[in-house]
Amino acid sequence: MCVGDILGMCLGPIATCIKYLCGALGLGLLFTAGAVGIDLMADWPIILIILASILALIWCIMAYCGALSERDDEPQHLAKQFELICETQEIVRQYEVRHNYASELADGCIQISNTIIGMFFTQLIYALILLILFLLATIWFIPVGTKAGFIVGLFFGFVSISIIAWTAYTFAGRSICKIVSTAIQNKWELYDFMYTVGFGVVLMCIASIYFIFLILFFLFRSLQGLSNDNKPQDKLQLMGICCCGYALGIIVCAFIYRESTSILGRSIFNAIDGLVKCDRNLSFNNPYISSPTKLLYVISNIISTQIVNLLDTAICIAVLTVGGFVIFSNSEEVAKENITWKSLLAPTLYFCVNVFCAVIVQTMKSMIWDNEVVRFTKMNIRQQVLITHLMTLFIFFFMPMVTILKQFSLKGIEAPETLAKEDITIRKITYCCILGQLSNLVLLSIGEWMTSHGCQPVRNLALSSSERILTQSFNYATFLSASGQIIIVLTLGIIATASHALAGYAGILAAAAGFLINVLIITPLYYIGSLSQDGAKLCVASHVTQVVSERFTKMAWAARNYMIYLKITNAGSAILLALTFLGGALYLFKVDNNPLIDFNGIFGILFGIGLAFLIKGMTIGSVISISRIFDLNIYESGIAAEIAKRNTLTLNRYFDSKHLLAIIWVFIITITDTILLFIFAYFFGKRGTPGFLLGNTIIILFLMCYSIINGTAMKQSRYYNEVDDKLSKRGKIYQSCVQGDMLATVVEESTAIPLIVYLLYNIILVTCAYPYFAGEGDLFVEKEAETKFF
Repeated sequence: MCVGDILGMCLGPIATCIKYLCGALGLGLLFTAGAVGIDLMADWPIILIILASILALIWCIMAYCGALSERDDEPQHLAKQFELICETQEIVRQYEVRHNYASELADGCIQISNTIIGMFFTQLIYALILLILFLLATIWFIPVGTKAGFIVGLFFGFVSISIIAWTAYTFAGRSICKIVSTAIQNKWELYDFMYTVGFGVVLMCIASIYFIFLILFFLFRSLQGLSNDNKPQDKLQLMGICCCGYALGIIVCAFIYRESTSILGRSIFNAIDGLVKCDRNLSFNNPYISSPTKLLYVISNIISTQIVNLLDTAICIAVLTVGGFVIFSNSEEVAKENITWKSLLAPTLYFCVNVFCAVIVQTMKSMIWDNEVVRFTKMNIRQQVLITHLMTLFIFFFMPMVTILKQFSLKGIEAPETLAKEDITIRKITYCCILGQLSNLVLLSIGEWMTSHGCQPVRNLALSSSERILTQSFNYATFLSASGQIIIVLTLGIIATASHALAGYAGILAAAAGFLINVLIITPLYYIGSLSQDGAKLCVASHVTQVVSERFTKMAWAARNYMIYLKITNAGSAILLALTFLGGALYLFKVDNNPLIDFNGIFGILFGIGLAFLIKGMTIGSVISISRIFDLNIYESGIAAEIAKRNTLTLNRYFDSKHLLAIIWVFIITITDTILLFIFAYFFGKRGTPGFLLGNTIIILFLMCYSIINGTAMKQSRYYNEVDDKLSKRGKIYQSCVQGDMLATVVEESTAIPLIVYLLYNIILVTCAYPYFAGEGDLFVEKEAETKFF
């Protein structure tokens, strides 16, 4: 094969994508579509994906240009804006130093913005290094015939997640510069700004994942014709392994972008809380705390809430996109549908239609008008959730009819009959999609009620912590998390069981699509709560006028209750996707009996549970170790010393080295997880690996549910104490309340939620390297007795 042939193979898919792009842009002109050789009837799925990706990309660019664009005179412009709402006070009379809070706020916002955006470029290098190390360590275990496709998929995944991470960091950094000045006008402008930022970011996730995956799809489809030795179903299965490389590329790089960010943000939060644990409002109203400490406190909240949860959403969308290839490759009927493979792209097509629906829904983001900020925010958020669920209900009623074959079966290639699922119909797939969607709505309602300010146990938790009854507050938190945990676990278990009974593992995939699809609207609602909290912190730090400050506080009071929506959606969809890939792995393993009833399967379950707790412990250890070495100072010489040192201290002193340490911890945890997984497979092979996947999935489900309810309830109780008028008159937060919040910070984000990434990483790695994991193993092998002749 000459160089020209290789270039042709690489450039061909890009040219094909450009052809379809031209057809999509000229969809209204039939002669344009015909001129480039597109059959609108046969190729409509490709055109739909391109149109949705273009719309998402354009909307994201419009959101940035309209709300977040940077001015040439940014510092001066911000200072002028903040002078309208900030007070200028003489706070050091003996030194006659005039303190301008407006200029400090402007300078602080720019420092925060530059620091957050600068994080991405540091992480980009280490993400590429980790990806190369992963490739060198695992390429030997990938099936022959898919190695090249797997490598290409890895690097396409790296490009996709890097674009998403850059967008998330840029939007987070720029929004902090605009959030306070936007609140000057009115509550509607503030609500609209925060919603627009969140909507633009999640649309970029869609555009990046789908458009790059489409190019990859064309590449793999063109390579199908290189060899005619394999059957269509064999080719489709190999193509599924190559597509898994795309998902793994996203997940491996997300270890750096997502997990190091989470560890760093929680470490900063804990370090600052530990310094000022007895002060009201933490560092902001305390004149003895340095300016970098104040800025770091804001950064810790931004990077550990906005960026972390958005990247979780992007990972789940990418894995759902690949899931269709893993499951439907086990169907002979789908394998023969080799023109556009609509069934393989079915989850992607659902999301693409929902992009257009989400654009319509966001125009109704403030339909309900109310002069009271709390009611205005609460009512509009609820109506957004209800409207988007109604729209997606219509999607699931008609989309399966045009994307899924009328009837097909899942049998696998030489897989045992126990895994076969016959007579899967469009109606069963539709039921599974609707089942997943309705279960999402039920769990969102339950999770919001059990962690909201209106829930009496949460109020009891807040009151007990304010009265210094630390053990009682933890008891309330445990009660809430245990109650909510069992409800979420049982609901997801019922959904998975019912979906599997209807349509096998294809049904679980459909339920995952239904559970995740409304994330396009849930993410903007999450951003309202996150950004309003950031604005409230900045207002306290810079003595913003009461009108603007209360606008943030009241909006955060209402929106915080609904931030749990995105966390539950990410966690629930990750579990359903893990069960889907478990089915795909079983088809590839060709297990002829139940691998869970013997000792190997039982040990695999215990090993999966143990590995999850090991990752949990190592993540907690990383947070503790980094938070203990922060050298933040409380100046004992008074306000004069703080002002004198204001210009000598920068964020770089505290931030850069700790950021690198968080990345090193991610390398250690990821390498440890990978090595232990391969060692286990070497000894137990296909008899223990299915048990490992099942045990790991189940225990992570329990850990995530417990942590989400526990951590969110503790955070809500602290916020309740800070805002409540009767409690705020005491002048300080008691140590028990702060300790509870510090525990919640570690529990909620840095132990359980990252397990989404490790869960999907483990199960997709097992699927890609199935020849190694499906081996016989060298330990506890039942060998046949030798026949002796006398």
